[in-house]
Amino acid sequence: MEKLVQKINDTLALVLMAVAISLLILIILPTVPFFLIYFYFSDKQFEKKNKLFLERMNGARFFCYNSRKSSVEFAREVIVPELDPSVYVVFVNGKKVDFGADSQYISRILHRIKEQKGFPYLLKIDDARVTDVSVNNQFYSIMIGRKPVEPLLERINAFFFSAPVISSN
Repeated sequence: MEKLVQKINDTLALVLMAVAISLLILIILPTVPFFLIYFYFSDKQFEKKNKLFLERMNGARFFCYNSRKSSVEFAREVIVPELDPSVYVVFVNGKKVDFGADSQYISRILHRIKEQKGFPYLLKIDDARVTDVSVNNQFYSIMIGRKPVEPLLERINAFFFSAPVISSN
């Protein structure tokens, strides 16, 4: 008799749970199109602001490095002080980009890098287009091997101050 009561209780609990989940789905399902529309227009609005950011930052150069414990000190103390004063320094701590009010735009740029080879990244904006390059291999080779930093600085400056590629648009 106890087993029968237990089976009935278990079955009743499963039925109630199924009904509750079904009701939740029925309540949430009609709101999905509204959320999709909201996210669509939010993304469109962000893309407009992002385009204005790229136009406003035309000619800007960025040195982006991350919070990796083995390299953050080397980047801050050796590389950053040697950069041209016009270069923006961007620190990425986990997924958080530290670039003030424009952090979201730099974050989007970093997430859109096609060939993710690792930090540090060099970015430059010319004609509202972003060009990026990773100096990860050379950076760590110099840091670990205690080699002269000048070749890396020359590569960074060559990237930043080379003539912009003129688009055909």
